[in-house]
Amino acid sequence: MINNSGANIAESIIIVKIANTIDLFDTVKLTKKRKSVKITDTDKFKGVEVFLDIDYGIVIPQTVKILQQAIASVLKNDLDIVLDSIDVTVEGVNIDNLEKR
Repeated sequence: MINNSGANIAESIIIVKIANTIDLFDTVKLTKKRKSVKITDTDKFKGVEVFLDIDYGIVIPQTVKILQQAIASVLKNDLDIVLDSIDVTVEGVNIDNLEKR
């Protein structure tokens, strides 16, 4: 993916940055059911799609909005990449903590 400075950034670096950002959140994890991060990079559109598992009882829209802002901030500040979209799909709900009660 080409950043705003014209440098080509490897897809693997972008995926690691996104994964590290998601790891900062205790209530969400990248899904293990499929490829958890997809990157779209064309001449007119730059976007990522992230697939997550989320803990039971978490307000999904609020959490996703904060997560999208965090991903956008990390990619802009660290790699100088501005995305057109960051789509988040919740694949599953983690009920492990619920079962321990």
